[in-house]
Amino acid sequence: MLISELRSSDLKSGKKYTFLVSLGSLEQHGPYAPLGTDTYIQNALLKEVESHIPEVIFLPTIPISDSTLQLGFPGSITLASDTVYSILRDIVNSIRDYANLIFFVSWHGGNKPIIDTFIQETQPEYSSIHLVHITFGDEKTDELVESILGGPPDDHAGNTEISLMQFIKPECTGIPDNNSPKQYITYDWKKPLIQVFPDGVVDPHPGWVVSAEIGHKLIKIFSDNLIKKIQDSYLKNK
Repeated sequence: MLISELRSSDLKSGKKYTFLVSLGSLEQHGPYAPLGTDTYIQNALLKEVESHIPEVIFLPTIPISDSTLQLGFPGSITLASDTVYSILRDIVNSIRDYANLIFFVSWHGGNKPIIDTFIQETQPEYSSIHLVHITFGDEKTDELVESILGGPPDDHAGNTEISLMQFIKPECTGIPDNNSPKQYITYDWKKPLIQVFPDGVVDPHPGWVVSAEIGHKLIKIFSDNLIKKIQDSYLKNK
């Protein structure tokens, strides 16, 4: 269920609930996908999850977060990591009196270390609440995606995300042709991305394999994975 569609009176005094906190981003996604790609993908996946797990209360996705490495590309907007950390703390403090389990999710990789640090440092403070970081992907999803693409999934703004966006938001997503240039070198995600990949695409796949049909298949792969992780954690921690 969506918290924005609930009335305050729907949350009963003394009852404990499970919440999901969602962090998106607003940053460049190469010449083919829009700046809001991470948020669009995350919301599409969470819509699938929400329909399968009615016990969880979903907070609206925060559309701007830590995109420091994407600065230099027009349109990329970032919050400092300390700011994101503070936002997570403010949210948890706001719902702590009626929460017993809070999930944190982010399709955008830049938020993952912040979430992990936040949970590690604050879990003792919120001793009556389980704080759990759930990731969208893992080795299993990588293998499934690789079987569809015929090569490795992208790291950023490549075959995986363009295909997802072709399915989710085709009106603002381009399709590269087979002759479009593509480069890849090892990247440690420490330097500003524009210094290493001037076109903003980080994709180890040697070719372009992009379509809305592929995006539809990827939605199912990632949403099924997330549903199982949340269900398993919910049963373990409720």
